[in-house]
Amino acid sequence: MNSHVLYLALGSYRVLAAHEHVKRLATSGSQVVLAAPDTDEWSDVLSELSRTEGVTVIRLSPDGHGSVQRSAKRLLSGRSGAAASVDTIVAGDAQAIPTAWRLARSRPEVTLRMEPYDNGDRVPEPADLAVVTPWYPSPNNPYAGAFVKMTTRSVADNFDQVAVLHTEDWSGRADAPLNDAIKITTDRLQERKELVPVLDTAEGQLLRVPVPLIHRKNYAPWLATQQRALKRALPTGRIEAPIVHAHAGIYGGVLAMRLARPDARIVVTEHATFLNKVFSQPAARSLYRDVLRRADAFLCVSTYLRDQIASEFPELAHKLRIVPNVIDFDAFPSRFERSSDLLRWLYVGRLVKHKGVSELLEAFAAVAEKEPAATLTMVGSGSLEGALRARGLELGLEGRFRIEPPVSPDQVNGLMHQHDLLVHASKIETFGMTIVEAVAAGLPVLVTRSHGPEETLAGIDRQAGALMDVDDDPQVIVDAYWELRSRVGELDLPAARESLLRRYGSAAVSEQLMDVYLDRPLPPAPEASEAEAAEAEAAEAEAAEAVAAEAVDAADEAGVRAETEATAEAPTGSPVDGPTPGEPVGRAVLLALAPPKPRRVAAYANHLVERGVHVTVVTAKTSAWSRARLDSRVHLVSIEKSEKKLRVPRGERFLVYRAPRAVLHKARAAAKKRRNTVTPEIMVAAVQRTHTRAADAFHKKVFNRGYAELRPQILSRIAKRDVVPGLRLDLTDHVFVCDVNSTVTGWKWAKAHPNLTVTTNLDRDLYAPAED
Repeated sequence: MNSHVLYLALGSYRVLAAHEHVKRLATSGSQVVLAAPDTDEWSDVLSELSRTEGVTVIRLSPDGHGSVQRSAKRLLSGRSGAAASVDTIVAGDAQAIPTAWRLARSRPEVTLRMEPYDNGDRVPEPADLAVVTPWYPSPNNPYAGAFVKMTTRSVADNFDQVAVLHTEDWSGRADAPLNDAIKITTDRLQERKELVPVLDTAEGQLLRVPVPLIHRKNYAPWLATQQRALKRALPTGRIEAPIVHAHAGIYGGVLAMRLARPDARIVVTEHATFLNKVFSQPAARSLYRDVLRRADAFLCVSTYLRDQIASEFPELAHKLRIVPNVIDFDAFPSRFERSSDLLRWLYVGRLVKHKGVSELLEAFAAVAEKEPAATLTMVGSGSLEGALRARGLELGLEGRFRIEPPVSPDQVNGLMHQHDLLVHASKIETFGMTIVEAVAAGLPVLVTRSHGPEETLAGIDRQAGALMDVDDDPQVIVDAYWELRSRVGELDLPAARESLLRRYGSAAVSEQLMDVYLDRPLPPAPEASEAEAAEAEAAEAEAAEAVAAEAVDAADEAGVRAETEATAEAPTGSPVDGPTPGEPVGRAVLLALAPPKPRRVAAYANHLVERGVHVTVVTAKTSAWSRARLDSRVHLVSIEKSEKKLRVPRGERFLVYRAPRAVLHKARAAAKKRRNTVTPEIMVAAVQRTHTRAADAFHKKVFNRGYAELRPQILSRIAKRDVVPGLRLDLTDHVFVCDVNSTVTGWKWAKAHPNLTVTTNLDRDLYAPAED
């Protein structure tokens, strides 16, 4: 590309991408005007690029909220603005997309791009193997997804055509109006397939799909956004490959499930450390279960991950296999000559809490007091970067502690050769790829027993370095360091490297992958762990419960429908037969119509069941039990649907929410049809946000306050009509009232059945076995 380029980057999420892109453009002969915020995140990059030939830097002053949108608008407006003489506009991040759109609309002769690559009309071609991944090395994060890249490279020679489909999040901060503008303009731009670069790499054809996304709280709508972006970038809207290898179940796995051909063989590899968060969201958990069912093979990079998934979905545990990450040992030529003092510490990874980087810095400071020559280099980026820099200065480590930006995989080996010890204090790792790479490079390692590293270094940890306990106390790291240093002469890194090569080298792992791709028999799966067996029974019960109605609604709004396997609600008026085999020692009913702490109620119900009691839980909030781990022998009866059918709450929902939303939805759909402009749709979106705020305020502050006074009486009447006929209260020993909304129901039952014990005391001594 040899032209006059305006590169807009108005957020702080893609600083590295802007740096790399602008340097490449200037090197190729283009004249580049970079407009970016005058903030700390950009300071070093703007200073460097301002000294680069062919680059003009414009620093935009943020307003009181940290936004530079107004500054950009003033700067770029008019015929004499910074955009007056350019022929190409690059929207370098999500925050720049609306501004770039407006400029391109006002200047039809200008070319608009989201990344500065000129592919002409090139589109991705059908492949023999398609790799779908949310992580892959890119200008903005050169180390992300290095394991995916290496895995793909290890098998690429077995296929004529390989396609890597990388959905790259473009995130960052944005207020609600800007977020609306980003989503609406992105919707228009995604129709233009030429904006998605198709690049040739050593692994195959790379399609890097930008996914501008500001709010990423829930996985289901996040996935819907990724799915929409990838589908529009593909010529046929499908992944045209007979074999699809997806990385991470909740990202690549869902995209493969939804976009692969019906006859495609889908292989999923799980690496993620955040599965607990995934499983805590009912809609995301349901999607994950669907991926497990659809996948022809589901691979985990460690035993820890396999056990975690198997305990959550025991009925699908037979599909899980362990195939580790591939390590490119050729990219890590070893150098075993090290200082025996191990004074030059190195950390490579994200600067986030669960990586233990704060504890690592504190531990280094303690060692540095005794070792004036000791240094610590952290290579990476993340939310703790600023805090770590500030803490380093507080500890007096200036000149001895530094943070370097992420580097590409081919630069990691050089870094390792410049240091004496890799120190990782992570709380949880599913594999520990950097640790294996360090040993391959001849660098001793000091790492926590954070699941993955224990497995990767099994049997060779004392040859390669040392393992230490996961702990929030930095002294644990300090003690482990001195212990390792005292026996540094006993290390045998060449032997450790050879052992790891046999386990994780390209030849060994690629053969396993080809067996999976071609559906050849695999070695027997490892036996289930004790933890898996212990949790299997509870997990089976949970798998049979319904996904909460609220979660389904949220997923529907995002375009992702979460399927439910079974309903947790008993048919209204049906008899409640005791699920406990044999004659129960007693019968108890727990009235938990709207419990603030359902786990506490579930724990008590499970306790009674274990003592042989027939237990029924009556509720008006089915969703409260989706993660409460309620024993499968507890009978759950819900009156939620009956309450929703009442005229008062149904009328309020219709008048306050449904009717206005329907009108605004039609208005939004009409505005969306005007593809050459975004203003009408942005205006409707603003009205929708205003309506949501007003409706929520009315519902919480007006309707709920009044309805809360009547609700206990209303629930009591519903329970009398729908539940009591099947409960056999004449045979029940105890009724436990577990929340305020259940008090009226409990009082009326006590009045109608004088021999019935109704109490609010969850007494664990009840039904205790008689002593001999």
